Amino acid sequence: MSIACRGKTEGASVIRTVNALSNLLRAVVSVAVLVALAAGGWWAYRAYHADRLQAEQLQAQEAKINELTGELAASHQQIGRLESEVEAKQKEIQRLDTAMRLLKVDRRVAQIDVLSQRGSAENGDLVSHFSFTELDEQQNPIEEPRVFSVNGDVIYVDAWVVKFDDEFVETGDPLRSTSVCLFRRVFGEMQSPSSGFPLDPVGSRPAAYRNGSKLSEFEKEIWSKFWEYANDRDKARAAGVRAAHGEAPYLKLVPGKRYKLELRASGGLTVIPEDLPRAAKPARVAETL
Repeated sequence: MSIACRGKTEGASVIRTVNALSNLLRAVVSVAVLVALAAGGWWAYRAYHADRLQAEQLQAQEAKINELTGELAASHQQIGRLESEVEAKQKEIQRLDTAMRLLKVDRRVAQIDVLSQRGSAENGDLVSHFSFTELDEQQNPIEEPRVFSVNGDVIYVDAWVVKFDDEFVETGDPLRSTSVCLFRRVFGEMQSPSSGFPLDPVGSRPAAYRNGSKLSEFEKEIWSKFWEYANDRDKARAAGVRAAHGEAPYLKLVPGKRYKLELRASGGLTVIPEDLPRAAKPARVAETL
């Protein structure tokens, strides 16, 4: 082969090599560009979804916070209701406790002191001397003791008693918060009731309830219509009266004894004996047989 032909052949080979290298370089650059674009896209995608994920997480947290806030508000409301219920129950307990205490209150309204006795039951000439004293709410005498003498040693205390419905006692109604009584007379077993010694005149305020004021219309009605209330249930119920009737507890007098007459707020008269204080002396003999 001639030198010229060989030179052409070699030149062509070099050109092909250069072209191949050029193509390879372009390919490498293209791949590099694609890789860069892909990397950029991946980072952009990642950044976009990271922001979206973060936003979703924030929304979820806000929703949870709102849920917890609602539960907390509901808990506060429930606590408020429970506190109101507890306060209401405490008030009801206090009311019932007060009512129970009022219903069991015994108020001393009078006392009988046995001053002396002479004679004997065996001989049939026994005479008892005693005093009757009405008391105020502080257990102080309202008036001078009234002294009586009766044959024998048994006496009766005749009284009208009005008992009001428990609801008035429980609520401390100013007019009907306790039973009231009017002592009509005291008499011995040897006497007829009609010949007994008068105590509180009918139509007047019982001494134990006097406070210097005038007799109210309600009190006037109670005593003036006593027997109507005793015999007409509808009329009694309309006035808040649970019961109206006479009571005549009686007792055997023993020298040196004092007998307390007590009235329960929702009940009747009770007689309780105790020793007579040494200082107790009669003021005067008011009435005798």
